[in-house]
Amino acid sequence: MGYKKLDEVMELLSDELDGFNKSIIRLEKLTQNVDNINIKADTSGIEHMLREHLRIEKEKSQKLQEAFQKMEKELSKSQVIPKIQLWIQYSIYLISLIIIGYLILNQAYL
Repeated sequence: MGYKKLDEVMELLSDELDGFNKSIIRLEKLTQNVDNINIKADTSGIEHMLREHLRIEKEKSQKLQEAFQKMEKELSKSQVIPKIQLWIQYSIYLISLIIIGYLILNQAYL
């Protein structure tokens, strides 16, 4: 009777060892598969996106530069008109003062 239980325990242990050995063999195969995998760092996609971004930013920068040049040209033209207007206004003031002075002197002699 004692031998029967001992035989059952031995059989269970041998089954467990066989299962363990099979698991180890399967793990070794998986490890070999993982070791054989070569992973290459491919940054071509990122480089392409970066080049595209830099190209777009360069275009935006050029457009902005052109807008600044156009604005500078317009501002340089707009300074001419106020100078002329200022001289005309000073001339009108001077003529008005001369006329007022003439009228005052003319009234004083009458």
